[in-house]
Amino acid sequence: MKKSLISTIIILLLIGIILVTFFVFKTPKSSTNNPIQQQNRARISWEFDNKSKNWRAFGNHQDCLEPLIFPAPVDVKLASGVLYPGQERGGDYKPHGGFRFDGLISNEVNIYAPMDGNLVEAARHTSGSEVQYALYFLDDCGIVYKLDHIRELTPKFAEILSKIPMGGENDTRTTKVGPSIFTKKGELIATKVGLEATKNVFVDFGVYDLRKSNGVDYSGRNYYNVEQYGGHALCWLNNLEEPAKSIVKNLPGADGQNGKKSDYCH
Repeated sequence: MKKSLISTIIILLLIGIILVTFFVFKTPKSSTNNPIQQQNRARISWEFDNKSKNWRAFGNHQDCLEPLIFPAPVDVKLASGVLYPGQERGGDYKPHGGFRFDGLISNEVNIYAPMDGNLVEAARHTSGSEVQYALYFLDDCGIVYKLDHIRELTPKFAEILSKIPMGGENDTRTTKVGPSIFTKKGELIATKVGLEATKNVFVDFGVYDLRKSNGVDYSGRNYYNVEQYGGHALCWLNNLEEPAKSIVKNLPGADGQNGKKSDYCH
């Protein structure tokens, strides 16, 4: 009996030692293991200088991967046409492009992040009776991509955008998102686009290289805010991965007036 008691005590002591060792030496979950927090701490601030009409990076920004190639944010096989970046549409100049989906019977179109980036600005506003969302994502190396006319966001982004002030009819002025939200390439951002009441199924997509001008001369053209984004907008059709690139370039220009006419795409 005495020997059995001693054996039990020894076993309990060994178990105690093992448990103490585990909790003492277990590596705690550091916030640096969270990719969202890690990216938010690492991101570089880019600001537009109204005097020089250029973007400036604050901090040591990363070099961009060259060439700049990324997947389309949508399933291009569903698209009926392409809205070309760098053309006048609807009485205004559009540095961004987009996709139309005239063959779909609903507004259900999945939108995916084409590259890693941080959500830095956003807007929500009404168009008719429907809420529309615009989101701007910034890569630390200086590439921005924009998504607009989003109808329904995934829960993660819906929660973020719920804190953005509601703008008036077609008021797309943005609000800074702070802290910025890391979004991984391929992440699902939205599940509906365009205007449901009129079955107008489309989404805006723009890509901008803040590091340098695109070389377009806008002299004599009084376009709003053209220096900030228009001077840095890319013909993103050229940057798409295959086979999306070939599919998109073979689609018709979706704007009835300017078709494939573009200051950037040649």
